[in-house]
This record gives sequence, C-alpha cells and structure tokens, in this order.
Amino acid sequence: MDISFDSKNAARGAFRTSLPGLVIKISGYPEPHNVKDFSVNGLAFASGKDKFEVDSQFEIDFILGKKVILSGLVVKVVRDIGKGLIGCVFVDLNKYQEERLDKLVLEVQKRMILLRKQKGVSA
Repeated sequence: MDISFDSKNAARGAFRTSLPGLVIKISGYPEPHNVKDFSVNGLAFASGKDKFEVDSQFEIDFILGKKVILSGLVVKVVRDIGKGLIGCVFVDLNKYQEERLDKLVLEVQKRMILLRKQKGVSA
C-alpha cells in the first residue's frame, strides 16, 4: 500500500503554525518583529520598517508576552515573501533548541485541535 500526503507547505517541508502574540527579538534591532507563522524548519515574520537581505543570517529569540521562550536561534533569510514578510530557515540548531522547537509546535497543534473540537461541540 502506498501512502502519500500532499502539502501546500512543501517550500518549508514541515507543519506551519502560528501563535498570537509571538514575536522575535533580532540581535541588533531594538524593536521586536511579529511572527506570522513558524515550523520546526523556519519562520515567516513581519519586517516592519526594517530591511533584510536574502542570505543574511542573524540570531533571534522567541518571545511570548514578556517571556523569552527560546533564545539564541540562528536564522538565514531565504526569501522576501512580499507584503512585508520575510521567510527564514533555522541554521545549525543544537539538540536543546530542536527539542524546544518541536515541543512548541506540538503544543500549538494540540491547542488548535482542542479549540476545533470545542467549536464543533458548541456549533
């Protein structure tokens, strides 16, 4: 039996999710940038007034509210998506960072499933 899954997320190759209020603090930039979506492989964020060149690399921290939830991640800009969005991939994550990122994505997926179930029951 042949099983395959088609994904519109082939460019990133992993499940993308979003988390309201999630921002990144980019090393060298004073203001945080809103995260549009992220996966275990990369993220898309709003560039605001700042300019980011394709192939540039920088260090980021994920921040939710006032709490740093993951720090010291290195990302590489792979594309300017347009409409002020920048697409990045993670570079050389260590084991701890990989595990924390996996856990973050999984927790968001669980919450999305729970919310869908709750909406289905009350609808």
